[in-house]
Amino acid sequence: MRALSLRNLLPLCLILVLSFTVKAQHASRIYVEKTGYSIGLNFGLGDMFGDVGTASWVEHYTNSKYFDKVTFMGGMFGRYTIHPSISFKFGLNYGSIYATDEWNYDLAKTVKKQGEDPYQRYARAQRSKASILEGSILFELSPFRINPEKKLAERRGQPYLGIGVGYFHFTPYSTVALGTKFTKTYDLKIEGNGFSDSFPKSYSLWQPCIPTVIGYRWDIGEHFNIGVEYRYRITFCDYLDGVSGKYIDPKEYSKHMSASEANTAKLIADNSFYPREAIGKPLTQPMKPGDLRGNPENNDNYSSFGIVFYYKLFVKDKRWWREFADK
Repeated sequence: MRALSLRNLLPLCLILVLSFTVKAQHASRIYVEKTGYSIGLNFGLGDMFGDVGTASWVEHYTNSKYFDKVTFMGGMFGRYTIHPSISFKFGLNYGSIYATDEWNYDLAKTVKKQGEDPYQRYARAQRSKASILEGSILFELSPFRINPEKKLAERRGQPYLGIGVGYFHFTPYSTVALGTKFTKTYDLKIEGNGFSDSFPKSYSLWQPCIPTVIGYRWDIGEHFNIGVEYRYRITFCDYLDGVSGKYIDPKEYSKHMSASEANTAKLIADNSFYPREAIGKPLTQPMKPGDLRGNPENNDNYSSFGIVFYYKLFVKDKRWWREFADK
């Protein structure tokens, strides 16, 4: 009896899917994308691009250890379409981003000299994470719908680009020595931030950013869309990963904080001499005060890649742009 029910159910599901597809295709021919409001959700992977990690974007994603630890970012948004090709999106996102010098393992094994960049990054042995709370306003452009009267604009699948402004709060974390537990680093002043005029200035955990977007969206009927999106945020801060400038004298920690905090800061600041997975080359010695720990000339950035769901709440049939096209 159960097998008979399943056999009857499968054709019914197939008919429903086919009828929904036909309806969606028909809808795409008659409306393109109407003006109006929509709400949505997005969810996917979060990534950190800073001093910690690899030197290049390609190595960031292709190294053998990238998937050892993944972080996620997601959120919600409201969107208003004023023309089939132009929309404004107001969003709120929350999640984590992560980077580790372990991502240089593959290249560090192949270099000939300890002074080469992949080896130096691997030897530094930093692991960094940051939690992110972000608000943003985006301008979105669907280039193939600039002229809504063309057949290309009626396709359900459409690429789009976006750029905007954002403001985010971040909390930086690092591991203590080569442990796996993450500790907040802002109050530990790892690079002496704010100790005195001879040290780097303190930085704010609230920062502006410029989000840039590339995505692809499918219209599934008149009210529902689904898409994939890559969003890259350009920031004006170099401390998302807690690494920016130079190593400082460990004695400075004891002068400016409690004994417990000073000891934790020392264990986070310099991991270059701790034993770890061998790469066929000797490990470096502890760094000297004044040696570069990061690159203060380059700011940190972060990104997310994920799935986006849209639901259109209110749509308007009036196509105001036709009045200009007919003139």
